[in-house]
Amino acid sequence: MDIQQLRYFLAVADELHFGRAAERLHVTAPPLSRRIRELEHELGRELFVREHHRVELTPFGQVFQGRADEVVRSFDGLRQLADDHQDMPRCRIGAAPLTPPKVLDAVLAVYRETAPGVELPVTLASSAELLNDLSADRIDLAVVHLPVGTAGVESLVIARGAFGIAMAADDELADRATLTLRDLRHRQVVVTSPKVHPTVVGENKAALLEAGITRLVTLPHNDVVQVAAHVLRTGAVALTVLGEDLPVSRVYADPAFRVVPLDEPGLVLRAGIAWRGDSEKPVPGLRDVLAALREKYEAGPIPL
Repeated sequence: MDIQQLRYFLAVADELHFGRAAERLHVTAPPLSRRIRELEHELGRELFVREHHRVELTPFGQVFQGRADEVVRSFDGLRQLADDHQDMPRCRIGAAPLTPPKVLDAVLAVYRETAPGVELPVTLASSAELLNDLSADRIDLAVVHLPVGTAGVESLVIARGAFGIAMAADDELADRATLTLRDLRHRQVVVTSPKVHPTVVGENKAALLEAGITRLVTLPHNDVVQVAAHVLRTGAVALTVLGEDLPVSRVYADPAFRVVPLDEPGLVLRAGIAWRGDSEKPVPGLRDVLAALREKYEAGPIPL
């Protein structure tokens, strides 16, 4: 039994008609009827009397309706808990799933050590979404790829990493110790969607074009697995980040691939934190945490 089944039951109990209840729930009638049958089977009792063009609650169904309504109302009331506990100090943190896990771990560790009484709810979204949320005051601190390129937002680099070129293991460049961008001038290069982080993707794309790489294939997503599949199927190569604990590294660890380090000192991936300049004081613990993070990482970001 789950909360969705109870919502389905209550809709049919209110409408006394499976078709109208299905329309109200934005589902079709067959799965609605099936879920009600599953609920009745679990309870071992009939909830409805089903006759041609007529549906009625059984006596047990009437009793169950009252209890189910109480349960659903209580469940929906859980959403109010956050508003009822606004007095609890908290810093709303956003983290981009594609950023190195060690960056978020480092931020949380420093926050818990510096301001142990502060709640740290974490929201996962793309860097672009998080920067919008930051500007709109929906989060207080964002773990994202840098630079941010957003007015009124400050940042600190916590981790820095080099790039490599991912290719099929039997590619003609696979036996090279290193590559430069100019080595790829006649190759098809896959780049991911700029939607996740327009500034970072824009910088990388500009570097590729400046090196004379014109056969760029911009995918409409940032799915690492689909990028890898594209590389294998088309013979293209892709720009990727070097690092041991990154999701992309695990994908390209497959023997079917080879990642050759890119010898381009000016092209690096930076990850860190971003925050609104006016939020350091009002957000609980943030000023002290930022001071601790600056002291720890301004001199030298951790390698990816």
